[in-house]
Amino acid sequence: PDVRADARLVQEGPYRWIRHPMYSGLIWTGLALVLEHPTWPRWGALLALAANFVVKLHVEEHLLRQVFPSYAAYQARTKRLVPFIY
Repeated sequence: PDVRADARLVQEGPYRWIRHPMYSGLIWTGLALVLEHPTWPRWGALLALAANFVVKLHVEEHLLRQVFPSYAAYQARTKRLVPFIY
């Protein structure tokens, strides 16, 4: 993922608490679907999805630190996916 030239660092709304609310929402939704009907393939798909997002967010955060000087401070006061935890 590339950072657009006209991008701005959003720190309002859900971004006040977590840096990747869309990834978080998809993981929580996936977890709800797995818990509704738990099977090994569903657990595997959820783990693959979560692993994919964790790798992707590390790449994105590296790019964002290069573009936005204030991103490191933003990282210090927010969590990645789960408010107050991770």
